[in-house]
Order: sequence, then C-alpha cells, then structure tokens
Amino acid sequence: MIEDEELRNLYQISSEERLQQLKSGLQYLQKYPDDETTLKELRREAHSLRGDSRGVGVESVETLVYWVEKIFGHLIRQQIVFTPQLNNRLEQGLAAINRLVQEAVTEQPSGVDIDGVIEGLTGIISEAQKPPSDASLDAKVDQKWELTLHQGAVPFAIAPGDAALSEIANINNETAQSVSALIEDETLRELYHITSLERLQNLEAGLRNLTLYPADETILETLQREAHSLTGDSKSAGVETVEILARSLEEILLNLKHQQIVLTQKLIDCLEQGLTAIHRLVEESVTGQPSGVDVTEVFDYLMEVVLELQQLQPDAVPSDEEEKEDQEDFHFQPTIDDHTHPFITPLLKSEFKGNVTQIPSTFIEDEEFRDIYRTTSEERLQKLEAGLLHLEKHPDDETTLEELLREAHSLKGDSRSADLESVETLTHAVEDVLLCIKKQQIILTSEVSDRLYQGLDAIAFLVHEAVTGQHSNVDTPAVLKQLMAVVAALPLPESLSVPPETPAAIPTIATQDIPTPSIGASEPYRIDTIRVPTRELDALMTQAEELTVTKIQIAHATAEIEELARLWNKWKAFNKKQHRQSSSLATNPYQESIQKAIDSLSLLAQDNSTKLNLIAEDLKEKIGNLRLLPLSTLFQFFTRTVRDLAKQQGKEVELIIEGGETTADKRILEEMKDSLMHLIRNAIDHGIETPAEREKLGKPPIATIWLRGYQSTHHIVIEIADDGRGLDIKKIKQTAVKRKLYHPEQLENMTSSQVYSLIFAPGFSTRTFITEISGRGIGLDVVRTNVERLKGSIQIESTPGQKCTFRLQLGKSLATLNTLLLKVQGIIYALPMEYVPGSLLVSQDEISIIKGREMITWDGEKVPVVDLGDLLQLSNSPGYISRPKVEQQTSELRTCIILKVGEEQAGFFVDRLLDTQEVVIKPQSQLLKRMHNILGATILPSGEVCMILHPPDLLKSLQKQSPSTVQIKPNKIIPRKPSILLVEDSIYVRTQEQRLLEKAGYEVVIAVDGLDGYRQLKKRNFDAVISDVEMPNLDGLSLTTKIRQHPEYQDLPIILVTTLNSDEDKRRGADAGANAYVIKGKFNQEFLLETLEKFV
Repeated sequence: MIEDEELRNLYQISSEERLQQLKSGLQYLQKYPDDETTLKELRREAHSLRGDSRGVGVESVETLVYWVEKIFGHLIRQQIVFTPQLNNRLEQGLAAINRLVQEAVTEQPSGVDIDGVIEGLTGIISEAQKPPSDASLDAKVDQKWELTLHQGAVPFAIAPGDAALSEIANINNETAQSVSALIEDETLRELYHITSLERLQNLEAGLRNLTLYPADETILETLQREAHSLTGDSKSAGVETVEILARSLEEILLNLKHQQIVLTQKLIDCLEQGLTAIHRLVEESVTGQPSGVDVTEVFDYLMEVVLELQQLQPDAVPSDEEEKEDQEDFHFQPTIDDHTHPFITPLLKSEFKGNVTQIPSTFIEDEEFRDIYRTTSEERLQKLEAGLLHLEKHPDDETTLEELLREAHSLKGDSRSADLESVETLTHAVEDVLLCIKKQQIILTSEVSDRLYQGLDAIAFLVHEAVTGQHSNVDTPAVLKQLMAVVAALPLPESLSVPPETPAAIPTIATQDIPTPSIGASEPYRIDTIRVPTRELDALMTQAEELTVTKIQIAHATAEIEELARLWNKWKAFNKKQHRQSSSLATNPYQESIQKAIDSLSLLAQDNSTKLNLIAEDLKEKIGNLRLLPLSTLFQFFTRTVRDLAKQQGKEVELIIEGGETTADKRILEEMKDSLMHLIRNAIDHGIETPAEREKLGKPPIATIWLRGYQSTHHIVIEIADDGRGLDIKKIKQTAVKRKLYHPEQLENMTSSQVYSLIFAPGFSTRTFITEISGRGIGLDVVRTNVERLKGSIQIESTPGQKCTFRLQLGKSLATLNTLLLKVQGIIYALPMEYVPGSLLVSQDEISIIKGREMITWDGEKVPVVDLGDLLQLSNSPGYISRPKVEQQTSELRTCIILKVGEEQAGFFVDRLLDTQEVVIKPQSQLLKRMHNILGATILPSGEVCMILHPPDLLKSLQKQSPSTVQIKPNKIIPRKPSILLVEDSIYVRTQEQRLLEKAGYEVVIAVDGLDGYRQLKKRNFDAVISDVEMPNLDGLSLTTKIRQHPEYQDLPIILVTTLNSDEDKRRGADAGANAYVIKGKFNQEFLLETLEKFV
C-alpha cells in the first residue's frame, strides 16, 4: 500500500483517469482499428501509467502495463492486427490493472494472477501476428542457423511461432538489407547523430558495468532507459532499422530486469554485436553510405540467444563435466576473447535472502592465526603492489622482480597453510606471470600490468573474506582465466610450431571500470596492528617495574602520614590537658617526634614525586613512540591511486615521495588518509594539464606530484605539491562573490594567502555545475575539518601556471598540549603555545587606524588587533552576568598576545597572562562536537574547567569582524518569498517536490511540461527553475537551452531533477546550461534544498 496519503489519492485519481482513457480508446478502435492517432494516444497513456506506477513503487501494475504498452507498439508498427480476441485480452488486462491499482490504494487483496495475465497478453501477440509477406522469411526462420562464437560453433534454432519474443517477425530481407533513408533535415541529422552516439556510448559503458555488477538494478534501469530513448529518437527521425534493433535490446534488458533470463558471457557478446550493428546503421542514416548490416540476421541472432537462455532457466547450472570441458578447451585454445573485465562483484543483500549472515567457508576460525595471516598478507600485498608500480617505471630492475617473486611465493605458502585454496591458486598464477616476465617471455606492458593489478585486487578481497567473514563474491575461475591468458598468449616452442598466424594479443582492458580494492570503503581507514621491537617492550617493562617500586614507596609514605595523624591527635589531647593543669614549665613530649615525622615525610614525598614524574614522562614517551609509524605506511596507498586516476583522465603523472621515514602518531595516519586523497584527486583533476597542454606551455609532458613529510619544532608537516596550473585568484574571488561568501570590497583588502584559504569554506567550489558527487564544495572543507581536528593548520602557496603546494601542519602530540594560560573578563582560557610567537604591552598611542581597523606594529609589520573578550562576545554570554565584574585596568598599557597561523598574524588584548602549562585535552561532548573558536577543554590543577581556544578560528573571526562587513548593506532586499518555477510532467513527483519547496519557504509555480514552463517564464520573473528532463512537448534539456538563448536569463539558476544518472547525462545537462543536476531515483531532499540555497 502507498503510505503517503496525498500521493496515494493522487495516484488513484490519475490511474483511474488513464484507465478510463484506455478503455474509451479500445472502444473506438473496435470501429476504427487502423486509426494511428488513437493507437499513439493509447500507447502514451499506457507509458504514463507505467511511469506513475514505477514512481510510487507499484511494481505489479508497472509490469502489466508494460505488456499493454508493448501490444500498442506492435499495432502502431502493423506487426499484429487488431482482432476481437486481442481486444478481449486487452480489456481483461486493463481490468486486472484496475484491480491492482485498487489493491495499492486500499490494501485489499486483488486476487489477480499476474503471471497468468502476462501469459495471456504475450500469447495473443503470436495469435494476432500478421501473415508474412515474404515466404523466404518463413524458410529463414524455420531453418537451423549456426552461430560462431569465440572458438567453437554452437547451433541454435528459432522455433516458429515464438512471436512473443520477436519485435519484427515479419521483416523481409529486402527491407532489412536496404539502405536506411538519409535524414534530410541537416540540423535534425546532426542532432540525431550526436545524441545517438552518446546513447550508444552510454549503452556500451553500462554493459561493461553490468558485467562487473550483474545484480545492480540501477545499471539495468539506466541501460533500459538509454535503449528506450534511442528507440524514440530513431522513430522520430524515421530511422526504422535502428528503432527495430534498439527496441529489441530494450526488451532483452527488461527480461534481465524481471529475471526471465540470466546474464551470461554469450548474452554480453550478443548485445555488444547488436550495439555494433546499430552504430553502423546510425552512420548509414546520417551519411547515406550503405552499412551492409542485415537487420533480419542481427535480430534473429538476438532472439535466438534470448530463447536459449529462457529455455535454460536461471537455475540451470552447468555440470562439473561441462565446466571441465570448458577448461580443457581453454588450455588447448589459448586465444582469449576480447571482452575482459575484473570479476569482483559486490554482493547485494537480496542475493543472500535468508542467508545474509552466513559465514563463508574460507573464514579462518582460529583468532590468533587469523590475526597473523591478516597482518602478513596485507603487508605482502602492499609490497607486491608497490613493487609492481616500481617495475612499471623500471622494467629492467631485476632486484625488484626477484622481491616480487619472493613475496608472491611467501603469500602462496601462507595461504596454503591457512587452507585458502582460492588465494593460493591466484597467487600462483601471479607468480607464473612474474616468472615469465623474468625469463623475458613476456614484456611488462600496460595491459599485463592491469591483469596483475586485477589479480592482486581479487586476492585482497579474498583475504578480506577470510579474516572478516564478509563475502567477497570473487569469481576466482574468471580471474584465474585472465591471468593464465597472459601466459597462454606466449609463442609455442619450435618443436610444437604451427602454421604462422597473427599472434594472440592480450586484450586492452578498460581500467577506468576497474574497482580499486578499497576493502570496506564505507568504513574509516584504521590501522589495527603495529609492529613493536622487543627491546622497546623490554624498556617499557623496566619502567613498569620502577613504577611498582615507586608505588610501594608511596604506600609507605601513606602509612607515615597516618602515623603523623595519630601523633597529631595525641599532641592535641596532651596540649589540652596541659592547659587544664596550667603548668607553663611542662614540655610537650610529642613535639620532637612530630617534627621528625614531618621532616622525614617531606623528604620522602619530594623524592617519590620526582621519581614518579621521571617514570611517568619516560613511560609516556616510550608508549607514544610505540604508536609512531613511518609516513610511508600512509603514502604507499597513493602510488596506485595516482596511476589509476592519471590513466583515467589521459594524463601522465609521476608521484615522488619524500620523507617517508618521518614518523607520526598512528591516529594522524588514520585521520589523514581521506584528506590526502582529496588533495591528490584535486591536483590530478584540476591542477595537472594534459600532456598536449603541457607541451604547448613548454612543460615536460609528464607532470609531477610531490608528497613530502618532515618534522618541525612543534609539528608534523605533510606537503602535497604539483607543477600544474596553480590556483586562479581571480576565479576564486568571482566564486566567493557569486556564492555570497564575501563582498567585493572585503576581497580587495585580502592578501593572496587569505584568498587561497577561501577554497576551504563550506560550499565553495569553482565548478559551475553541481551534482551529488562533485561541485558541492565539500571536499576541501572536509580536509580543513580533519586537519583542525588534529590541532593543525593548512597553508597554500601557488604560482599561477607553474605550481601549487598545500602544506599541512599537524600537532605532534594529540593527547597533550603546551598552552599559555590567560584571563579575559574573569575567565581563564588556554592558547596553544605553538601559535604564540610573543606578547607585548601596548599603549593607546601605539594603536593606529588603517582602513577602519585598529593596527599595531609587530616585528616591523602592521598587524590588526582586537579585544579578545569582544571577539568572543563574552558580554553577551548568560554566564557573564553572574560572574564578579573585573576591575578595569588603570594602567595605560594593555597586554597583547600575538597569534600567528601560517602567514597570517594578529594581536589580541587580554586582561592578564597567568602561566604556561602542559594540559591534557579532554574530548568534546557529542552534543557540542565542533564549536567555533574552541579547540577543546582541559581541567586545571584547581579542578576548574578551562576552554582551549583555537587560533585559526580566532583569526577567521577577526577577518569577519571587518568594519566593511558591518557597513556594507545588501544591495537588494526582497520582501517576498523566493519564487521557483517547477517544471514536471509527473503529477506525483510534482506534488512531492512542490510540498518540499513550499515547506522550505519558497513560492512555487507549476508547469506541466517544458513548453508550459517556458510560457510561465515569459509571464513573470523567477528566482530559479527546477525541471525534469524527460517530458513531452519540450524536454528539460531543450528548455534549458532555450532559456539560455536569452541574455536576460543568463544568470537564472536552473536545476535539473531527473532519473538519468550517467556521466554523459550530467554532461549534457551542463552543456545545455544547467547549474546543478539532482538524481531523482535516489532523490535527496536535503541535497535539493542545499543546492537551491546556494543559488537563491
């Protein structure tokens, strides 16, 4: 049942209206069965009803309406005739659909046999089929058609009468082989050419992804939608041959979606050949050159494969004997097919059904052995990957090759001991490939490297499965086949020579589709184990023994204190008695004993306190050292990342790692992995030019990224530098103004380093097109947040057109902090000493006013100053009233501390400087998480809680407190709600979005399609347009293009909300002039509102 009451009512009303239109249309067809206009109206109504049902999740209605829509399509193309029997079946189908609609809105069981209705609808297609006009076609369909695939010939036959599978069972050879009519209109021809090629590229890419993730329904839906759109485009352009084959592909994809057939390599080959034929037919329609494609043969081929798969049924599994025969065939015929992909398929929960928590058989039961195997295997895999990366650059390095062979051999032995046959087998195959490289039987090409990386990725997933119990679903035989194919492609020895043929080439692999083995990618990076030298443990044990001795001594001192307390009580009793006797000559016998006890206790306490301090410091240092790991532990992850990203974008990049031996706390390595990944991705994506661009600029074609690590006095420093474009200050300023982060007047007064720091602001992005994964301005904001969490800061240096460097300064110790204690308006605060270069006393005469801001001179430079209490707005705090008022300073000199963050520095007036002290940082409450200007809190020796101020935030607050910020008024005050033009043809989606926007405070004007939207736009002004893409009359892309043709709408924000989610779809949206792209299928209300807020 549809849960949302309003959507439920809307669905009921619209569905009943559409069903009534369908029934009326059927009655009209009884009188005028050849009325094409009525047939098209009926198919459009069916299509709309199917879309509405999909939107509200009524799958049963969607499925039945699909077959009704299909029948109307057959009637329009005159592939079947409208008979009384067909009319009756359609009426029965509509009656069943009506009952299912009522079931969806009332939750009352409909009693509809969906499979029976589908069987009736599909069966009537065969019965209503037109008699063939060409007898030769019948002969062609009746005969057995042999189909050569890879190395063997496999016979298949299409049974006569299987018209339910067939879109064009009556196509004759003359029509099939004739040249498609050239599209006469030049503009339409160019548009059709561009869009068709784009859709074909999307279909090819989607098919590759489907091979990787056969259970991903989103990929299937995307493929089906692209095939459907290509069919529609071809029909509109009059390219009937493409329309026929595209519709056949759409039907096959629908069968896959409904699990009526299973995805096999044979079907993939079949679909790829179909796409190749369509591509040639598209070229034929725009160039007029014959394609030579026999549409009937291609269509028959598609249908034969589908028929065979339907007969096999999804649960038909090849026997062991058949698998053995396949393997033997492979060994005797080493030529491999051209469709190679990684065979690692993430499992969906639906695939496990009731066995979601079932532990794989490879799980290592023994906990100790499991931990050992995890550690050693991960280390060996890291060395194998790092060695392979090195070998790609230095293929003649025999030492590295020997190390790789040794690591692979060791991993194979470890896996055999752990009884992990799959890991052992794949590692053995990797070892074989490396051995062939060593013997110079194979050249280490990019394709061979990709195969080896695939093997290592698969092994990593299998290791993860063995140590976590989480299914990896790696297709081990398929991965093994790809690795063995490298060896199998070797030339045969002379004694076994065969007639010369073209050498078997190793197929090119689409590395952009290869998933990197980020085990548990959704989980945070964590270092579970570290190696500790035994001498370090021995030293810790020695210190622990010393601590035990000191503990005993302190216990003894406690006993001494108790004895002193007893003596004190006796002394008081004696003293009281002496007063009663009033004898001034009496001496106190306890005085001398108490004095001795106090002296002894004082000496012992001092000695034990000194010992305890020394041991505690030494113990803390040694334990801290145990947590230290070399930065190379983190840096090694990025060598593969740089290689893959550069290859994807057609760029050549060399990663140089320096200072990998620098050690840092393991928490720094854990927290900084994602941040460094963001910065490296940005460098490759935005900073590095293509080889052609670099050569034009006089740069070497191979770009360089440096990843450096080193220590300064107080920090661990990590630098990411590149020799690319650098940062564009002008573009950053324009984006800051456009996103309303700063006014132009403020930006003019900023230094270059201040402008560079704007890229870390939340929501900042210089990209003009926003999607859910890019252009949102969250990447670098995350980097800054992570760095500040580690008590660090970021500095940027950039030379336009030459280089850019991000310098991350991170605190060495994450638990303690050297601070300067100070008092402001009676409240004690702490400041990290590393940000305090000095302090001074300032008289009023030394304060000058520059551009409306108080300035003082420090170290020969003018720096801004502000009262720290005013900056923290302490007088506005509720606790300020209850505190005792601080006496105003009577001296003319005021205490000022200088804070320096990167190249920025400023002065802050305080009441008093108290002391320097090492403090322990207490974790912030989950309720507070991140407070502006506050780094954390600590507890002073007095027991009072003290807030630790965050210098980077203080400097930002000072900048925002600029007089220009206060004085500048908004140019325009809009005393009305922002108005949004919502263009959407689906009533339920329209209602959902309208409700969301109105609740967020927007005025919403509705348009039912693109043409209506354009008319509404001409009537009045809007603050933004939100539009669907697939609409009648005028689609969203065309609407966007039309709007952008008018200068007055150049700055009007346009957000596309659609189900089309491929990269090509998003690119088309950007090319049309949209500002943002939101995926309807995974509709994110917060993201839509967040995106709208950026523009309105």
